[in-house]
Amino acid sequence: MNILLLIISKGEGTGGMEKHCQELANGLSARGHDVTCATSTHHQSQLNETVKTVTLNPRASRLSPGLLKAVMKTIKSGNFDIVHAQGSKAAAVIQLLAPLLRRVKTVATIHGFKSTYPKAKAFCRIIAVSKKLAADIGHNNVSVVYNGIIPPPAPNLSGPLPDHANHPVWLAVGRLVPAKGFDFLIDAFQYVNGTLLIAGSGPNQKSLEQQIRTTSQHDKITLLGHRDDIPALMALADGVVISSRREGFSYVFAEALLAGKPVVATDVPVANEFLDSRFIHHEFAPKQFANLLMTDMEELHREQSDSRKKARGSLSMANMIESTINVYSECVTYSN
Repeated sequence: MNILLLIISKGEGTGGMEKHCQELANGLSARGHDVTCATSTHHQSQLNETVKTVTLNPRASRLSPGLLKAVMKTIKSGNFDIVHAQGSKAAAVIQLLAPLLRRVKTVATIHGFKSTYPKAKAFCRIIAVSKKLAADIGHNNVSVVYNGIIPPPAPNLSGPLPDHANHPVWLAVGRLVPAKGFDFLIDAFQYVNGTLLIAGSGPNQKSLEQQIRTTSQHDKITLLGHRDDIPALMALADGVVISSRREGFSYVFAEALLAGKPVVATDVPVANEFLDSRFIHHEFAPKQFANLLMTDMEELHREQSDSRKKARGSLSMANMIESTINVYSECVTYSN
């Protein structure tokens, strides 16, 4: 198939959606499909040489005539079987152009919860990255395809760790923003014996540092800042904790399961689709979450054996590529 992947993300960094799109493009190309990725220059560096690229201005509004013209020109010149929009902005652009794209089958992947979603009639299929997100979208043409993970090797540590760490050592990873719930996690950790390492940077760093001082946990909790050695940190940790208030798809959770680590989490995808409810905290009550974090690590590891087995199949890169191709094939077959 001849496939166009469209991502209009203005950030220069590579988040979950950008990572997903790059890996999907490379994986589809490796399977012998013709793949073009239309995106900003910032998100082309990790693409294989076999993936063709078209540069777009991601800072333009989704209503920008220039952006709409550029996307339409790309689609018309490519003779594509599938146009696959990644994220809400790209989906909105394709939705606007839908009346002009009668001969092209369009797909949109939605990566997070939104107040409004693409209209079902504008797309052959809408892909959601979790079952809970699919239910929230609520259209009949929604398919669930989990983001795939290639378990990375554990590199050497690239930064310092606390001089002394009491076990169990819990690792939390993510941007220091309210959605990740690190303020709640710090509150809960007052009632936990052990060490908490939080890897990530973001606008909430100063307030979280102040919270650690106020709760007298400077000897228990360390903000590590941005780290490029998450696999190494995960290998050293006894367990991984997800404290998010909302998630579309938690790469950290997937990586933790595939690394064989015990995990406890708040009630967010995809943790709530893989873990037994005993290991999911449904209310933001610090003492109750602390009780989860005090669960014996050997028990956690033993009781999550089935979750890890499920993850090795459902969260693999091979499964993601195959499932996406199946969605494309259904669209192309339907058109014929």
